[in-house]
Amino acid sequence: MNYDLEFAERIKCSEEDKRQCLKLVSNLLSLANKARNYGMLSLVVDADETASFLMKKGIQMATDGAKPQVVRSVLEFYILSGNYSGKDLLERCIILEGLLAIQEGLHPKLLKELLLSFFGEKDHQILKNALEKQSKQSIAAYLKKIEGEVASSPTGKKLSNFILKLDDGAVRELLKELNTSDLAKAVKEMSGQALIKVLNNMWQKGAVMLVEALEQMEYVPKEEIKTAQEQFIKTVSELNKRGKI
Repeated sequence: MNYDLEFAERIKCSEEDKRQCLKLVSNLLSLANKARNYGMLSLVVDADETASFLMKKGIQMATDGAKPQVVRSVLEFYILSGNYSGKDLLERCIILEGLLAIQEGLHPKLLKELLLSFFGEKDHQILKNALEKQSKQSIAAYLKKIEGEVASSPTGKKLSNFILKLDDGAVRELLKELNTSDLAKAVKEMSGQALIKVLNNMWQKGAVMLVEALEQMEYVPKEEIKTAQEQFIKTVSELNKRGKI
């Protein structure tokens, strides 16, 4: 793709069109976190479920082992042959650059900046705020969905009871010791109320990443969940000995 002045004219679209494209940015950020935690092959199901031809084709090629430059060339040819403009072109360029960045392992934080750059300087902060608002809404919806769930295993029940007894400061101390992937595995079988307490003691970005990781847990073997739970218990014990909790 030649990102020149001619391209800049062709990709122009309304403010409403740009806002509608934010959902696509959000989806790509979710895919980036998923690939970062579980590898590119974890995106195979997303390729099957997406209605976007370009998204499906890009994911399929990347998970089949095609090199990034080959994926770029093929997707660019599909875009150029369609002679798109406006919102249609914006969406396809977001998919193109988003998938290539995910394949190359770009950090989700940098990916967000890359994709938002397509919206222009004037709308950058407005749309960034709108994207963050979407994240808050997704967390609120998730909290409502899980509030009545019970622990799904004896270990999950044990961990739930422990978390619910801790004060917020102690929960935050515990969270400092665990990365998102291990934390998701450890809390997966907890009750909804315990998980809500964990999420309420995290920064928004961390909570978003944890929710996304939890929604992708079908890819994680039981053995990994057990190992993460054991590490969680060990961390609790160590913090208790140091008087942190």
